[in-house]
Amino acid sequence: MRQIIIQNERGFTLIEVLVALAILAVSLVAMMDSFTTASRGNADVYRYNVALSLAQSKMEEIKNNPFISVADIGPVDFTEESDYSEFAGYQYTVAVTDNNLINKTVVVTVYYNDEGTPKEVALTGEITRR
Repeated sequence: MRQIIIQNERGFTLIEVLVALAILAVSLVAMMDSFTTASRGNADVYRYNVALSLAQSKMEEIKNNPFISVADIGPVDFTEESDYSEFAGYQYTVAVTDNNLINKTVVVTVYYNDEGTPKEVALTGEITRR
């Protein structure tokens, strides 16, 4: 009887499969770390955008008040006001500078914590007597 020897066998050895799995595991760990970093960055941007929107909203409220009643306010917690009760952790101040009899500079500053780090967003506007 004659023995047949196959010379060109195709396939992967166990070592090749283990090396491929090790490379895949290392790359997956690196990818997961980048996803975590990206999600933290998204949360930071979200909190900043909320603070900016709150500052813009307060500025519009101030512009709608009579010129004579615009004065310094704060610090005030947003949860103390019924329109903003869902914004716990955000506070604001309003600083008003009388430039002359018909013009005031208003600075609305919103304070918040970003993962334990205190941050602030300031919005400056001019109002004029009508």
